[in-house]
Amino acid sequence: MKLDRIAIMSILALSAACASNPHKDVQSAEREAAQERQMAQAEQARLDREHAQEQAQAQQTPMTVEERAELTSEQQQEQAEAKEEGQKDIADADDDASKAKANMEAERTKFEADAKARFTKAQAKAKEYRTKSATLKADKKAKFSNEWNNYAAKKIEVEKRFEDLTRASDSEWKTSKEKLEKSLDDLEAVVGRLDKDL
Repeated sequence: MKLDRIAIMSILALSAACASNPHKDVQSAEREAAQERQMAQAEQARLDREHAQEQAQAQQTPMTVEERAELTSEQQQEQAEAKEEGQKDIADADDDASKAKANMEAERTKFEADAKARFTKAQAKAKEYRTKSATLKADKKAKFSNEWNNYAAKKIEVEKRFEDLTRASDSEWKTSKEKLEKSLDDLEAVVGRLDKDL
């Protein structure tokens, strides 16, 4: 059990370092926690069966009071140890799941802040270029206006992508993130073309 947990945690750490899908990390950690619960229940059921068989055999053989007390004590000790180990493994797996969720939320928050900063910077540059465009001659102004219309359309698209991202479920978030990144790249490209038209 311990080696499985170490292997899974190593995989989780490696996948987080490689900027994988945090939602999948959470799912993996939650699966591990569920498996730990199942394994603890299975171990408890195995011990219950084993102890029941031992008790049935003890009924068939003559035993002193001390021998029965010792058997009962050994069984209670085994039960306590199995329960303790199972609870510790479950707690560790739940802790791993909580850390994966926190990592996912931190990545989301950071991405959203970075994306908003990119969007704000692109808008500021576009406004600056629009102010500079007031002095352009008619032919350049027409070309600039055409690019400005492209910018306005891309700006609306980025705003929609931000809304989609905030509404996205855990499983949809990575796709929404990629769409927002592409829209931001497109918007920044249009803003770059606005500067060239000046």
